[in-house]
Amino acid sequence: MRSARVFTSGSVVALTLTLQACGTSEEPAPAAAPASTAVGSPSSAPSSAAVAPVEDILAGKRQALIHIAEDDKDWSATYEGPIAIGDGTDDGARFRLVPARTGEGQYLIQALRAREEGGEWCVRADTREEPVGVGTVKCAENETTLFRITANGKKDDQGRPTHTITNEKYGAVQVRNDGSELYIQELGDGGPRGSYSFVDRGATS
Repeated sequence: MRSARVFTSGSVVALTLTLQACGTSEEPAPAAAPASTAVGSPSSAPSSAAVAPVEDILAGKRQALIHIAEDDKDWSATYEGPIAIGDGTDDGARFRLVPARTGEGQYLIQALRAREEGGEWCVRADTREEPVGVGTVKCAENETTLFRITANGKKDDQGRPTHTITNEKYGAVQVRNDGSELYIQELGDGGPRGSYSFVDRGATS
């Protein structure tokens, strides 16, 4: 606390000014570090820092879009059963890849869209159609629901590794030439029209 006296002409007026310290230092604050050197600044972090590695998706720890590299589209589980092709924005577009108990690189592909019937629904080879279609059924490991996911050594236009998805009995999951529909068929000499990358959409609940 400090006091000061102020003098006016011909008379003395005692003016007491009370100055209270409010926790403000009289010393100048240090200058902020330049943005280019600040620790943890966005510019110093890799652009993919928030994206889970594909290994986490393949371990069943993350939700993911199944992206069709050839057509820049995504799988979508419909309420009726078939797996359709969409733009990845609807609530049927999220899947979970669940490593099979049998191992050997096989997976259940769980559709995360809720169904009125309840329970967990997984992608299957729908043998009621010709060629074999791609639909959903209550999750259980069998010859129609187990798929092998294999990296093919290529990348999509965003630099994500692409894969083939194959059912051991019925063949590879492929896309019609007009990009309208998925189907399953044994590979011909030209290889599959259907390579898939996985787009991270957050942790599974």
